[in-house]
Amino acid sequence: MTVTPESRPWVLVMGTADWDQPIATNQHYMVRELSTSCRVTFVESTGLRAPEFRPRDIARIFRRITSSLGRGGSASRRTVPAGVDIVSPFALPWHNVLTRRVNRGMLAWQVRSWKRARVQRLLWCYTPNEYGLADFADAVVYHCVDLLCEVPRVSRTLVHGSERRLASQGTSAIGSSEHVVAHLEDLGFTDVMYWPNVADLEALAVGHGEAESRLERAVFAGNLSSSKVDFQLLGMLLEAGVELVLAGPISEGGGDDRDAVDELLRRGASYVGQLPLNELGRLYRTSTVGLIPYELNPYTRGVNPLKTYEYLASGLAVVSTAVPAVEPRSSDVTVAADADSFVAAVKTAIHHPDEATVARRGHLAASHGWRQRGVAARALVSESLSSSSRRQTGSGI
Repeated sequence: MTVTPESRPWVLVMGTADWDQPIATNQHYMVRELSTSCRVTFVESTGLRAPEFRPRDIARIFRRITSSLGRGGSASRRTVPAGVDIVSPFALPWHNVLTRRVNRGMLAWQVRSWKRARVQRLLWCYTPNEYGLADFADAVVYHCVDLLCEVPRVSRTLVHGSERRLASQGTSAIGSSEHVVAHLEDLGFTDVMYWPNVADLEALAVGHGEAESRLERAVFAGNLSSSKVDFQLLGMLLEAGVELVLAGPISEGGGDDRDAVDELLRRGASYVGQLPLNELGRLYRTSTVGLIPYELNPYTRGVNPLKTYEYLASGLAVVSTAVPAVEPRSSDVTVAADADSFVAAVKTAIHHPDEATVARRGHLAASHGWRQRGVAARALVSESLSSSSRRQTGSGI
């Protein structure tokens, strides 16, 4: 039977981010990959984190209201793939019996076309708080890429309760690190798949001759937030004479760490802001060390930094704190046991790599890209919907 655009499966992706947020995450790439074989609707964050009375959150609430009333008036900064719809849910970012009832009704109305579609429907959740939409799906996938219960200003009770409900419904689950997999299994999910985070290798890989233009410097690109980043450790690098470049948003997702970043700049670091992917790749390919300077806390225990493979694809040596999901690999990926070891490892690795070393690092990253993950994701959608059809046929529905 020929599959037409009208008969393709329809995947509703429940996100924890806005489509236009500065850093592309798993959910943005997953939407792109699924859209090659399915119709996809991406529902932006419904607000697990309680808002703060700061200009950033106030502006975001205003943008959400205007988008909910009519998104068509403003252009998206991030390309929207063909066959993808973006929904900006008009949801109250507080969680109690009353707001849940209100949000459930508003969200159901905004995705009513998916609910009523006469095609196979799959719900792909990055948030466990799905407001009852699982009841309308032929199959459900919970893709857990972070321990959301450990994020500051997020209700542990809400997250655990929502995750347990999904587990009780026989939801397929994916964990991005072994720690996340164990967390899901503890909550009752069975046969949890382990999908380590992957990177956009095609955009970052080294081209011919680019290795010769490197400067001996270390770079960190990511969310500059004290819930993740050890700013004191970065200061120690500067004291040791290491040239340091920072890129990415400051305190994306809550808090205000502008003073900590300014202090690093005062001490000699450079900050290049939020770069598009092509410029970020150029920064990587003109540096020698990629940093994962994460604090060790309950949240980062579950983090699997996709920047490990971004750095390697660009030919960088990687130096990380002892985040459980980062595996040491000879001289290419060093996991430091303490702050002094971290600084020493950076100083050792910061020298200009030869072409063979750059090629070896690219080879290490090669199997951790979105091309391979997209194949696996589309296969999971197909198998999940096929299994659902077999169950319905077998039960006489």
